[in-house]
Amino acid sequence: MNRGHAARSLPDRPLVLIAEDDENTRAMYAFALSANGFDVAIANDRKNLRARATELLPDIIVAELDGRAGQDWTLVHDLTHDPRTVRIPVVLLTRLPVPMVRERAEREGCAALCVKPCTPDVLAVGLRAVLERQAGSG
Repeated sequence: MNRGHAARSLPDRPLVLIAEDDENTRAMYAFALSANGFDVAIANDRKNLRARATELLPDIIVAELDGRAGQDWTLVHDLTHDPRTVRIPVVLLTRLPVPMVRERAEREGCAALCVKPCTPDVLAVGLRAVLERQAGSG
């Protein structure tokens, strides 16, 4: 799901902005991603995500998609089309592994879709792959 970003070098510790509804899962991802070479910022809820993304301009955004289709997809669309955040890859976390979700994520310009449960180590590898792909495109 390449959005045609300009090539750029990867920072040593890319900043990942996490928006995950479950507090324990959010803490687990934050701890593990930090241990796997990422700097981590948290958006405690969907309302906060867009504001945090435009404030911090992270290297990558990880956002949970829980099935509230209208609200979720509006937020995803806003992130992937706002001039301030359009170059930031968005990775969706979801328990909804249906083809419609994957197709919609592609249409919205998401960098990847990760089906939960997803271990933090697997997520870290996936995020690095997305960032490396983005850095190599141009």
